[in-house]
Amino acid sequence: MARSKTYILDDLPTEKDALDFDPYVKTLLNVCKTASTPLTIGIFGTWGSGKTSLMKMIRKGLPKNYTLAWFDAWKYDNEETLWRAFLLTVLLAVEEKHGESEELKNLKTMLYRGLELEKAGGVTIDLEKLGLTVAKGAVKIGLSFIPPLAELSKLVEELQSSGAKSLSEGAVDAIRRERTKIFIEQVRSLEQFQDKFKTVIESYVKPGRLVVFVDDLDRCLPEKAIEVLEAIKLFVDAPRCVFILGLDHEVIARGVEIRYKDFVKDPGSGKSNPIDGAKYLEKIIQLPFTIPPVEREDMEEFVTGLTPKWEDEECPRVFAEGLGENPRQIKRTVNVFLMLSDLVVQRELVESIQPVRLAKVVAIQAIAPDFYGELVESPGLLRDVEDYFRAEKPEKGERPSEAGEEQAARPTLPEDLLRLVSVPGLRGLLTMHPLDLAGANFSKQSPDGIRPEEIKKYFTLTRRVEAPGPSPGETKRQVFEPQLVNIPAGTFLMGSTAEQAAQAMADGASEEWVAREQPQHSVELAGYAIGKYPVKNREYQAFVEDGGHKAPKDWSGGQYPPEKGDHPVVNVSWEEAQAYCQWLAEKTGKSYRLPSEAEWEKAARGTEGRVYPWGDEFDPQKANTAESKIGVTTPVGQFSPQGDSPYDCADMIGNVWEWCADWFDEKEYEQRTGETVKDPSGPESGTYRLLRGGSFFNDRALARGAYRSGGHPNYRSHDLGFRVALSPSS
Repeated sequence: MARSKTYILDDLPTEKDALDFDPYVKTLLNVCKTASTPLTIGIFGTWGSGKTSLMKMIRKGLPKNYTLAWFDAWKYDNEETLWRAFLLTVLLAVEEKHGESEELKNLKTMLYRGLELEKAGGVTIDLEKLGLTVAKGAVKIGLSFIPPLAELSKLVEELQSSGAKSLSEGAVDAIRRERTKIFIEQVRSLEQFQDKFKTVIESYVKPGRLVVFVDDLDRCLPEKAIEVLEAIKLFVDAPRCVFILGLDHEVIARGVEIRYKDFVKDPGSGKSNPIDGAKYLEKIIQLPFTIPPVEREDMEEFVTGLTPKWEDEECPRVFAEGLGENPRQIKRTVNVFLMLSDLVVQRELVESIQPVRLAKVVAIQAIAPDFYGELVESPGLLRDVEDYFRAEKPEKGERPSEAGEEQAARPTLPEDLLRLVSVPGLRGLLTMHPLDLAGANFSKQSPDGIRPEEIKKYFTLTRRVEAPGPSPGETKRQVFEPQLVNIPAGTFLMGSTAEQAAQAMADGASEEWVAREQPQHSVELAGYAIGKYPVKNREYQAFVEDGGHKAPKDWSGGQYPPEKGDHPVVNVSWEEAQAYCQWLAEKTGKSYRLPSEAEWEKAARGTEGRVYPWGDEFDPQKANTAESKIGVTTPVGQFSPQGDSPYDCADMIGNVWEWCADWFDEKEYEQRTGETVKDPSGPESGTYRLLRGGSFFNDRALARGAYRSGGHPNYRSHDLGFRVALSPSS
């Protein structure tokens, strides 16, 4: 990922046609040249969709004898009267094209005169002559404080602040007369301006046309934008005039409705009949033109041309696929990618960070920020979500599995997580490349499969350009429902064969321990779902916070240890695990519970009685056991997919021991000889509850799919957790 120069893209509009706007430009140019006038054209589009660039291309193609004006509305948003700034811009454009003249000077003077009449502090009233007692003679009062009707509270406050002690009816009448006189002068001035403007424009622009571009009108306050729209209708609605407005019509329409929400009153009921914003715009804009969606091929070409050198030719395809049709958002996201690519080089991460994968993570950060937030804590989720999407979109050449064919259960996602990943573009982004393309995918099915700790490096890197998080008290709702896999109904082999027992003893298990898991027998179970992973710290924290339950002893201040959100929760007793399942059932309306011992074992070993989830041969690279020499918990799924069970369950052995629902009876299997046992639930009572799977502390002798142990219901340990199950009715 070597780079000699970091290219950062500007955000400026361009007259270069990178999005195949040429057909639209030619069509709109013909309209500007031949349509009857006056005419107002609306260029509609959202933020960053290319409105300004399209307008600049139109401007570039207009005939030389046309008079052109460009008004960036947002630059004048702080002006007291935006419509005056707009009209002055038009006058200056005419003056620049045709030269200064007395007529244009007079028009500008008329605009300024009206402004002076409205200027705050424009009324001087001698309060003594009006019969008021004051501290000092004459006081200057702003017109904004002179009420048009009988509401004199503001005026009284202003006068009193100036020293007046009383206010007679004569004073009120005098001030009203002063206000009326000024308003009459204003109206007269504006009427004269309107008449002269139309005459001057028509005489100056012949035989061409006046084309006025108004950009970013939707960035103004609603009342300011409306000023410009109304100025077009009142003052500039003249022959040979064409107006081209760039705006988000939905934003302006909402602004109109807010501005005039109480304007129209029903004379009968007195209730408001708000103005329809869309219809208001229809009366001003005769020709609406919405920026069309950019064709996929054009968008790919646009992204490819943004920088002279991409690290991989698939990177621009990622951004074209995942980021939609907004050129500005694409440029912003590509800038983030280019900067991070350079950071990869500077930090010597080239071997561990692949450019296509990095492009996908940066795109996810842009289009699905809530999902990205979950991935920061649980990077392994990215693999699961990709596999979930791929299960709905088979690879080319794959055939649907035949009925009865042995296969892993289709992956499922919790409802909360499904909501986060229901983002336009995300599915296509994660499934756009074939599984055999190296360095492009996160799926566990990919030949160059990537582990959670490797995925985490991408999020450690991209968080350096993450937007600031929410302030305290505004934290977004977390995903708390564990991810499940479905286990189909049917029979399986439970317990160990004589050969498996002998091998376990050769590996260090005692004869007494092995006797608990014999004889092997057939068990029939109804369908059910079980946690793909042990319950994670992040999932358990929602229970602690919502239910007021005590946090595990290895937590501090009710928070799990830093950087361990996706580790299995530990130091949880059987009773606390039960309480969590009950809480989760109440929160979701689903029958969550602890798995039975039989359910746990089928999920771990499959139907044919494997020794380990992946097969009969032990491999320290497939589970967090003593042989792995890690010595602590690891993020769930770190040893996936190589250590997963036939049903895609992870961490079934090693990492942490897991509680099951049953009471523990060492001789339970002796009662199951002969016929198939159906849905066993263990003894009705006992002293200890069942523990399964072994932990990071145990070696292969105990960390097996068939090994059985027990613990007191209130027992807690730093290597003891649990996973959930879900009844078929759910």
